[in-house]
Amino acid sequence: MEHIMETLPQLRVIVDELEEIKKGVVSKSSISYTSQDARMVALDSLQITMSSSGMWINAFNSLANVCTKDGKFDSAAFLNTVGSGVNVQQTEMIMIDFIRLGFMTLVHFKIDNLFHNLLKHLNALPRRTGYWNLTDTILEECGLSKIGAEKEHLTAFANLRNSLHGNGIHRTDSLNIKIDGIAFDFTKGQRVECASWNHIIVLLRANVAILKTVILSNRIVAITSEVGDDFASGR
Repeated sequence: MEHIMETLPQLRVIVDELEEIKKGVVSKSSISYTSQDARMVALDSLQITMSSSGMWINAFNSLANVCTKDGKFDSAAFLNTVGSGVNVQQTEMIMIDFIRLGFMTLVHFKIDNLFHNLLKHLNALPRRTGYWNLTDTILEECGLSKIGAEKEHLTAFANLRNSLHGNGIHRTDSLNIKIDGIAFDFTKGQRVECASWNHIIVLLRANVAILKTVILSNRIVAITSEVGDDFASGR
């Protein structure tokens, strides 16, 4: 990926994929499209997070275009508009990294929360807390392997999020996988170098595919009552 704007059509594709999952929930579980069911809430929230990140990227790029006249970029005008006290290169890195890391974190929190809500509804929450145990249980409940690609892809996304807790360092067991030819290398005690926009989008696509498998599995579509979401329900 050579330009940040290349992320936008890729995010759009994922938003559309989430829309198809929502339609599947409606048709298979008889849940209203506007329901506050945790499945619909999570899918809505994921779409909003992706769309809002796209809006910020668009806004950043549009401002750069506004500050370009006759093919010449007015860096002083750009920096003054955003209120930056550092140079353009540093400003771009700060602003885009903030969007990237915030996007990654919010998306993963929403997936984590959805799994929790589904297992709570099924009265199947694991005795031990933590995302590892949560994903083991949701995969088991949906008839999926705990040692296959699904587990690896879920764990890899968690490792990206958790690297922020470790100040960019991978703290747990090493994991090395490839998705669509893209390498994700998490080496214990080493810096995480696989959190670019391209890495995040590839991993996000893989995780959304798992969400589809989970949400439209026989175990979950059999839930025709509303799955609770404490925040959405105002509890």
